[in-house]
Amino acid sequence: MTKISLPVRGVQFLAASAAIVGALVIPAGAAQAQATVNRFTIGPDTETFQAPLEGCLPADLIGNVTQTETTTVQVVDTGKVFTVHGVDVFDYHADFPNGMYVQSWLSRDIFSFVANPPLTVNSDATQDFRTIYAADGTPIGKLSINENFHVTFRDTNGNGEPDPGEISVQFDHFRLRCG
Repeated sequence: MTKISLPVRGVQFLAASAAIVGALVIPAGAAQAQATVNRFTIGPDTETFQAPLEGCLPADLIGNVTQTETTTVQVVDTGKVFTVHGVDVFDYHADFPNGMYVQSWLSRDIFSFVANPPLTVNSDATQDFRTIYAADGTPIGKLSINENFHVTFRDTNGNGEPDPGEISVQFDHFRLRCG
């Protein structure tokens, strides 16, 4: 059985795009030659939570994280082909009990989703760069995360999910570096 492993942000995007699809369907009387284009921004939304810094600091060193997310999206619906393209931008800041802190300087997902039934193509490229600071504000390290996810499938059974035998291309390349 083939499993699709979506990055967390990709899963959130797919759930949001399902809601977008339902809200932006062309009315039955619309001309098929015309495309409906919608552009919008979601957020900024801020959440706080506790977490370690992935792979760069000891796992038991837990920080207080504030992350703000803003998503900009373009949706195009031709009545036959449905596309979503966008950028999800994150501002990440973590404070640790020992006085160290981490600040992002570039953190984004660039995503696209194209449905031309039965063909579906979904891609997501993540770039996440953060600087690690000592308690006195001196930069002491960097974290970089790069991920490229892609799946192309022909939805022959019409369930909207990539099932075994339907996937023609799939990859998920992930790289985390500390330095």
